[in-house]
Amino acid sequence: MDNDIGQNIAVWNDSWKDSDPLSEIRMWDFYGLRQWILKYAPRYGKIVEAGCGYGRYVFYLGRLALDIDGVDFCEPLIGLVKKWKSDNGFKENFLAGNITDLPYPNETLSGYISLGVIEHFINGPGPALAEAYRILRPGGIAIISTPSVSFNVLMRHQKETLKNIVKRIIGHKIEPAPFFQYWYRPRRLRNMVKAAGMKIVNSGSADIMYAFCEMRNFTGENLRKGSFAIWCSNTFENTPVNAIGAQAVTISVKAAEVMHCFLCGRKSARYFSLSKYDLPICDACEKNGLAEHYLKKRKPKLKLPYLMDPPLKPPSRETCEFCGKAYMTDVIFEDFGFSKKACPGCLRIPGINILLSNEYVKPVWRKRNK
Repeated sequence: MDNDIGQNIAVWNDSWKDSDPLSEIRMWDFYGLRQWILKYAPRYGKIVEAGCGYGRYVFYLGRLALDIDGVDFCEPLIGLVKKWKSDNGFKENFLAGNITDLPYPNETLSGYISLGVIEHFINGPGPALAEAYRILRPGGIAIISTPSVSFNVLMRHQKETLKNIVKRIIGHKIEPAPFFQYWYRPRRLRNMVKAAGMKIVNSGSADIMYAFCEMRNFTGENLRKGSFAIWCSNTFENTPVNAIGAQAVTISVKAAEVMHCFLCGRKSARYFSLSKYDLPICDACEKNGLAEHYLKKRKPKLKLPYLMDPPLKPPSRETCEFCGKAYMTDVIFEDFGFSKKACPGCLRIPGINILLSNEYVKPVWRKRNK
């Protein structure tokens, strides 16, 4: 379909051309869902990010010892990512492929991450969501986000509607805009994910900051110290007012009578655990103090205000607050976006990075290069 550019490789090649994995990583919370992704990403078993782009989360979660692949249909982009991976000593796997036909056997993956991807299918996300359900094992977790109808999107749509009304009145022809993406409110996204067979365990709106950034053509020129945009984002991101934010997100589980436990990875969690927790948790792990972070109706929250456009933090010598050892911070990931100091060894311990992900996420916002 000539008017469909949502799946046009040339369009996506052009959109990625001015960036690279390093600059995408260093934006940190330019797209503000990290608290959701870190909280729910499985620590045991294989994960795939479907539509990974430059792989910022693949590299980040991989460095935290999660087993994750990246898949994207843009083959030239995947070639660039593989070269950067090799040049910088990463081991994560990247594949060129279509997210409606992923190269994994049935019920083998523990996690599926899709961030701003499924809205680009003009015929809807059904095939992509069905494929996510197919590859997830019992207890597998899907983290899916799409653009929502933020206050900025709503204003743009209203302005376009008024312009078209005026064109009709004066007899001007209205040319249909090429299709690029849909905007799904959280309820719509929940319904589509549920229709694919998944059990929705948490969902909501997020990222007021990005909606303000959109207002200035993604430049962030309105996100200055003391601005209303920053005050509003920090004040309301953890409240129901975040319904005006730029993103809709769902967390869902492939439910079964017996599932893999989120906290230990063993296939020992019962279906009824989902009546108490967001995720499958076995009887033994209920005694683990981390289980309380996954009690139902506890949405991920930012515990600190955004750190806005800080200078890059060079490697520095620190003392781990978990084991007491001295270590150097990471040349690429700085302090990993956490407010509590953790050495590379402790970061890779599932219990520690689950704790960090629930209690110590430090939101850092940096402008895009482009």
